[in-house]
Amino acid sequence: MRAVFHLYGAVRHMLEIAKYFVPQSRSTITTDASNLWGSSTSDSHVRDLSHWIGEGRWVNEQAWNRIGQMHFEMFKKICLLANVTQPICSMVEWGSGGGANAVRFCSEVTTFYGVDISSANLAECQRQLKMRNFCNFRPVLIDIEEPEQCLRVIESPVDFFISTAVYQHFPSKEYGIHITELAHRLLADGGLALIQIRYNDGFPRLRAKRRNYYKNVVTFAAYGIHEFWQAVQCVGFDPLAVILDPSVCYAYFFLKKERPNA
Repeated sequence: MRAVFHLYGAVRHMLEIAKYFVPQSRSTITTDASNLWGSSTSDSHVRDLSHWIGEGRWVNEQAWNRIGQMHFEMFKKICLLANVTQPICSMVEWGSGGGANAVRFCSEVTTFYGVDISSANLAECQRQLKMRNFCNFRPVLIDIEEPEQCLRVIESPVDFFISTAVYQHFPSKEYGIHITELAHRLLADGGLALIQIRYNDGFPRLRAKRRNYYKNVVTFAAYGIHEFWQAVQCVGFDPLAVILDPSVCYAYFFLKKERPNA
């Protein structure tokens, strides 16, 4: 009887360990992701992750402003590499959050589309832009399970697509590739894109996750640099360059949608 009891305890222990490695269903992960990012109005930590000025790391306004300025400098480099003249007419930001990128880019475009799964984030982004007298912000609220909804709102091709500090929070690597496909569809021929991913440095902490979204939200989706380079090529992009920030394992991909017969 004692042996049976010990065997039962060992099996139960193994099952407890195994549940941390068995993937959760896609619907469970996407539901958790939707609930987390939808809690911006009540959770200051989520507002910090979403880059709201005055929250967490962004109490320092200069630090918040540096986000958009850094990405704007990258945009200028992409234009040089692609031989594209500034300013541009329209752009899409996937995951506009609290507007840190939008407030820097709004002077460069006539129309700015912000795509997000959080209505609170879109409202905050719009508030920041209105404070700067930019009135051509187009909020695009999507269901995390149906990102294609953006195609119903953004009907005209845009000149620039940006997504930073977002891909690492996606519910799967495959989801990120799908968003990249949508980016390609949204862009005009010759359009440009800046996409930042978290790259896998070989250590377990940054391996792509398959469960416990709340716990792993900061590092849920990570790619190999070569893996993502090949993926964007398969989508149809021409990768112009990649810039690495090893301090946070960020990789910034400079992309161009080639014109037919280019």
